[in-house]
Amino acid sequence: MNPGKQLRDLQEIDYELAKTGETLSHVEEQLAFNHELSQAQVDLANKKEQLADIQRQLRETEYSTEDIVAKLKPQQKKLYDGSVKNPKELASLKQQVDQLEEQVRAEEDKSLELMDRIQSMEDVVVSQASKVRELEEEWAKKRAEMLTEKARLEAALEDAAKRRGQMAATIAPENLDIYEAVRNRKQGYAVAKIELGRCQGCRITLSMSDISRARAAELVQCDSCGRILYLG
Repeated sequence: MNPGKQLRDLQEIDYELAKTGETLSHVEEQLAFNHELSQAQVDLANKKEQLADIQRQLRETEYSTEDIVAKLKPQQKKLYDGSVKNPKELASLKQQVDQLEEQVRAEEDKSLELMDRIQSMEDVVVSQASKVRELEEEWAKKRAEMLTEKARLEAALEDAAKRRGQMAATIAPENLDIYEAVRNRKQGYAVAKIELGRCQGCRITLSMSDISRARAAELVQCDSCGRILYLG
């Protein structure tokens, strides 16, 4: 059998194996990590942390307000129950009450601002959570499709590998060794067709002797690029 034709057919299977393997690797990479979903989940976690921080600030403000009110009430009672008669003491007490009431108003204003921020952030969290759910649903469907494609590619690889083994078994070991050596040197392109008297690997015109040998079913290599030649 023509060794050039045999090795050309083997090369076609090797191309198929390489292409299928590359596609399978790409599918496996996609299955391993969904960047968009992962980023959306990180964003949601960050927004929840921001919400929790604002809620913590509100609790602290409410505690602070309660503490000030606790100080204010007895002072207000003293101010208005008539127990303090001295005008100077009354003036000092009134100043203290005014200061505490101002602090209460400031803390209450701060609480209102924080409550507004909480409402806004809760809306953001709800929106982001909805986005994450949508992406998770999309990913579940896409992942199922990719798993099906992965199984198909693995089966195709197994079939191609089986066919390669069967074909390699029909090729003379010395010819197979030459093919593998050239294939390694030429990035997988080990066998080139003779067309119009030229090697289609390097486009160099071949000698009539090489063409005749290839026609006679001998294994011939291009003198220029070293590729194995075959006549179509």
